[in-house]
Amino acid sequence: MKRWPLNKAYFWETAPFFRLLLPFAAGIVVYDQGWMKDGHGYFSLALLLIFLALYIAILSGRKNTVLFTALSTISLNGMLLFGGHSISHLCDIRNDKLWFGSNSKSTCLARITEAPAEKERTWKLQVSVINTFPNGVALPATGSAFLYLYKDEYPMLLKKGDSIMIPGKWEPIKNSGNPHEFDYAAYCRRNNIIYNQFCSAKDIRLYSTNDPTHTPIIEHAHNWCMNQLETYLPDKKTKGLIQAMLLGDEVNLDEDLRQSYAETGIIHVIAISGGNVAIFFLVISFLLMWLRNNRYLWVKYALAVPLVWLYVVMAGSSPSAVRAAVMFSLLAFGIMFQKNNSSLNQLFATAFVLLCAQPMWLFSVGFQLSFVAVLSLILFYKPVYRWFAPSHKIIRLLWATIAASIAAEVLVAPLVIYYFHIFPLLFIVANAAAYLFMSLVLVLSIAVLAFSFVPFLAKIFGIITVFLVSVFDRMVVWLQQLNPTSFRYLMITGLELLAAWIAIAGIASFLLKKKKPALYVGLSSVVILLIFLNADEWHALHQKSLVAYNIAGQNRIEMINGKNYCTLTPDTGDLKKINYATNANHIYRHAWKTGCDSGTIFYIGGKSVLILSQNIHSQGKFHVDELILNFSNSPYLQELQTIFSPETIVIGNTYSRQKQRDILRFGQTSGINIHSIANNGAYVLE
Repeated sequence: MKRWPLNKAYFWETAPFFRLLLPFAAGIVVYDQGWMKDGHGYFSLALLLIFLALYIAILSGRKNTVLFTALSTISLNGMLLFGGHSISHLCDIRNDKLWFGSNSKSTCLARITEAPAEKERTWKLQVSVINTFPNGVALPATGSAFLYLYKDEYPMLLKKGDSIMIPGKWEPIKNSGNPHEFDYAAYCRRNNIIYNQFCSAKDIRLYSTNDPTHTPIIEHAHNWCMNQLETYLPDKKTKGLIQAMLLGDEVNLDEDLRQSYAETGIIHVIAISGGNVAIFFLVISFLLMWLRNNRYLWVKYALAVPLVWLYVVMAGSSPSAVRAAVMFSLLAFGIMFQKNNSSLNQLFATAFVLLCAQPMWLFSVGFQLSFVAVLSLILFYKPVYRWFAPSHKIIRLLWATIAASIAAEVLVAPLVIYYFHIFPLLFIVANAAAYLFMSLVLVLSIAVLAFSFVPFLAKIFGIITVFLVSVFDRMVVWLQQLNPTSFRYLMITGLELLAAWIAIAGIASFLLKKKKPALYVGLSSVVILLIFLNADEWHALHQKSLVAYNIAGQNRIEMINGKNYCTLTPDTGDLKKINYATNANHIYRHAWKTGCDSGTIFYIGGKSVLILSQNIHSQGKFHVDELILNFSNSPYLQELQTIFSPETIVIGNTYSRQKQRDILRFGQTSGINIHSIANNGAYVLE
């Protein structure tokens, strides 16, 4: 008897949330990029309702026609597109009628929402505005901002929860203007922080101190856990790492340690994610091990779901943590109600739910890495695990860890290169060790908290934790040193990232599903990717540019010639600040090796550039197109203009902000074109 032919469902049919997620995410991107400006949001809301009505009307018609399929697809996708746009508009603090930014020049009352963070010259306070006082009248207000208080001879006495009066001198958060830098202003905007302010401590007034009795119980729990770890983990690096891994608080995390973890590909162990939730559930299962009957399995999950959410909220509710909690909840409900769960559909459903609540998480690097890592594990873990079939239990466990590391890296590696410009060559070794380390250390850290009422036991667990972390940190530093230097300066563009993912998808579909068209797509994407990379290399070899960076308190001028760069000014400042300002440009231009240009006059793009290291007096004339001042004495602008007659005079950060304002004011009245690096960003000529 012949069997009825069956057509295998495509993955978007087994994971229907994939089709909902794409247009919804597109609507968020449209809003973020400002491609459809809609004033008060009524336009996108009207289109959402129109497409919703159209979709309902189409569903009531004939369903077996091509026209029905086309119209229903268009209406559904339109509804989701404008739904994403409308939710993004709703979640944008700038569209709130009570947003304090509408009265940014008036005095305001604000509450400090995070513990003051010490910077080089300031204290950074995150505040939430409660009231504004235009014309002396108190009006309710909302919105968050950053307040930077200049350091003085007095210690920082303000603390989280205090309320303070702040002058209305808010300024929009701006980037420093260095080429290809991290877009900090966009990052803050997506987190609904638009303004910041620099002022001295005498400009603010304490309105009220924090009342500990009004502190939420979740915050009390977080603070208690932080204090216990501080007590029983005497090593500073260990304490900072465990506080970040277990509680999501990175206030004490060592920056060099973070860099080492990033360059070895295990930065994910610091973020709270699925691994933390899994270990937390294992602890709960261990405590409920007396429930042995499978009929009561649902009890474990019913108790675990609220406890997991309490843990995630206490740990700061980061995107990766919330993603893990939502996925765990969906899995738990599926088990409790005995429903079959599709891991792929669960992942897309989780992303959809999270973006409905926080649409700007779409641009969060943590959210993207977490989502892509889980997607890669779902797609590739089983095929990779089948490569090897060890019989010994311990070897099988070790191979499962290695297989998970390889599977996750398939899709994560291009994204890591795109954001962090790093590829950890020994990621398999590092991730296998990190998995075992994280599991053991997290259990020991939970033991420290659980036995804190027995100080002797808590100290023993703390000593073991410090020992394990110190051993693991030494191994991480060793692995970091083995990674080739060139693998720390990788660069791909957004189009190259997309081509890499299409190539991976096509080749993987051919290898796993034996689909020849997918192989052609994958190989074509490989060819396109190679063309892009070769074009980047050609451009890097033929480039020549001069860059004066915006670094507080110093001038840094570089000549980039081909794939080399040369510093034209001596480095007298903080090397970390210099690297932070310059590394992005070096990576983007593939110029991370030092070259050997010298002199003070350069010719770039048909223009002559003179770097002047002191004021000069002369009766002669020597024309240059661009004049860069590299000294701190007050410049004789009129005389320099007469001698060199440049198109532009560039002033750097060797002058105070007040001196730069005076120079700019003089230039405007004298008709001299002046580029202030502090105000206009880095000066680039290429």
